[in-house]
Amino acid sequence: MHINGKWMLCDDGVIRPVAPAIVHVADGRWVKVAFLLDAGADRTVFSSAFLDLLQPLEVVESEPMRLAGIGGQAASITVDTTIACIKDDGRPMTVRGTFRVFAESESADIPVLGRDVTNNFSVIYDYPNQTVALLAPPHSYEIKRPS
Repeated sequence: MHINGKWMLCDDGVIRPVAPAIVHVADGRWVKVAFLLDAGADRTVFSSAFLDLLQPLEVVESEPMRLAGIGGQAASITVDTTIACIKDDGRPMTVRGTFRVFAESESADIPVLGRDVTNNFSVIYDYPNQTVALLAPPHSYEIKRPS
């Protein structure tokens, strides 16, 4: 399986690796989303821009969890939904699960695809060759020494 990502110029002027996807929201629609690929992120988290679309899918937890990162702790909710990435053959690859949504707009301005999803792939961030890819069998990669 091969999912093509891309290098995207973000609002702050920094170019970052993203994977385009769609997310199933509460009213039954599929909404486009560009996920930041972050090898340091433990969990997939939607930005607060998705809060109104996903809040009706909230899963009530016995103990509320706060997310923590470089910017400190942030309030969030847990939702049960489906994310779909489009493979290079045009077919969707879906991941159903529980994901987090930031409750505060200051927390993050772009959704993050965390290792809860990316650990299922070989993730390639290749800025010099402008390549971003998520690979799973039968696709693979090989690192070669120059001859």
